[in-house]
Amino acid sequence: MKVGDLVKWNGSTAFRVAARDTGIVVAGPRLTHSTSHSQWRTTYAVAWFGAKETFWHNDEHLEVLSENR
Repeated sequence: MKVGDLVKWNGSTAFRVAARDTGIVVAGPRLTHSTSHSQWRTTYAVAWFGAKETFWHNDEHLEVLSENR
């Protein structure tokens, strides 16, 4: 995954049903660590078209629809 890729949410079912949205990766990758997860995780900032907001998400919750060249 890289900046410019078109993605969709591939995480929790509740969010997938509530917001069938696509977005574009605008930053990342960045490694993050938190007290709730013992391992480092790769995250990307996604600008969601429908929400008109940008949020950071773990890469495992995103599915690439179209890769940026």
